[in-house]
Order: sequence, then structure tokens, then C-alpha cells
Amino acid sequence: MLKSKKNKFNPKNSAELGQRFKMQLDQAKAQFEQMEFESKSEDGGVSVVVTGRREIKHLYIAPEFFSEKREQLESIITSVVNEGLIVVREANKQLTDEVTRKFNEQLGMAAR
Repeated sequence: MLKSKKNKFNPKNSAELGQRFKMQLDQAKAQFEQMEFESKSEDGGVSVVVTGRREIKHLYIAPEFFSEKREQLESIITSVVNEGLIVVREANKQLTDEVTRKFNEQLGMAAR
């Protein structure tokens, strides 16, 4: 719940505040989309780099994995890619929470 430190909120300016928040969030998300996140299998034989746009930028498979059974390799790759996407999703959530927190601080609002 938010608690007002100073009552700076004016309903007449809510549209302007909403636009300001959206602008700050859009700027932060644009920077986030340029970030890269890496996920690796436990043994490091398979790794993936996923961008903030949730696109695979790089996939690495160690040569010894090519002698593995196809189904096992596909399972490992799927697992590593899904873990990379989870990392991006969590980082995006943290970014949104941080922008919201900073915006609320600018308004003189603090989480209780």
C-alpha cells in the first residue's frame, strides 16, 4: 500500500503523470531490450544468450554433445532456452518494479 509523504498528487494532473510514467517505463524498457542474458546447462556444455526482446542471440553446443542421442540433446537445449527466457522475464519484472518505485518516489509516495 502506498503512503503519501507529501500530498503532491492532483487528480487534474493524472493524465500528465500517466504520460510521464509511461515515458520513463518506455525508456527503461528500450534499454532493457538491448541487454543480454545467458543461461547454461549444469555442465556448461550447452549455453544460450537471450536478449531483452526475448530473442536468441547465440546458442552454443559443445562438440561432445553431438555424439549424444538427438532426443537428449533437444531436451537439454529446450531446458537451457526456457531457463534463459525465465531469466529475462524476471529481469523485466524487476525493471518494471524499479521504474514504478522511482516514479512513486518522485511523487512523494513510498511503499508502506
